[in-house]
Amino acid sequence: MPSNTLPELEFEFSLKPSDIEEFSDLLLDFEGQAVIWDDDAEEKVVARIKGHRLDISRARESFDDIQELFDSISPEISELGSHIISNNNCFVESFSKDEPEQTPCSSLVYIEELKVEPEYRNRSIGTEMLKRMSQVVDMNKTLVALKAVPITDDKFEERTPELKKQLKGFYSKLGFRHSGEHYMVKDARDCYTQRMRALAEEGVMQAQSNSQGLSD
Repeated sequence: MPSNTLPELEFEFSLKPSDIEEFSDLLLDFEGQAVIWDDDAEEKVVARIKGHRLDISRARESFDDIQELFDSISPEISELGSHIISNNNCFVESFSKDEPEQTPCSSLVYIEELKVEPEYRNRSIGTEMLKRMSQVVDMNKTLVALKAVPITDDKFEERTPELKKQLKGFYSKLGFRHSGEHYMVKDARDCYTQRMRALAEEGVMQAQSNSQGLSD
């Protein structure tokens, strides 16, 4: 199989309320995997993704301090909060010189793990996993965040500086920007599905405008 082609895969995703009962109305857990079958028709998982979607808008109705909520979910999300929370709200920082303002977030999607098996890397599978995730998880007014270090229990794969650099380069190409030393964030409006949705809405508005012009 050529190393630069995307193999024939099946993608499976699931969403469920968080196992943390007190946050089950605010927090959704998601998981996904990419599966291929070998010559013996045996299923093999070649990529995995998992994480959480936190409803920031609803959380602000119950928490006077959003950081306290972040602290209760996980150590990594707690640390992330110190970079993205201001005035008890989550913000997407603008990276355009022409747009200095910040955009409030309605939700946070935190990617806890994205792993592609070593022999299947450099075939756009990680990119496809993120694309599929954006089609399944609600990304409206959302900040997408992750910790760009190798998150793996694979004792055979060393967490080398080279591997960390490759990962940060991969996420940078997808539009993620640094937030603190280890975290990277992205405005979900830059995600594939949101861009396609925005283009579709723009097309509908343009068609309605043209129709109105013809009727005048």
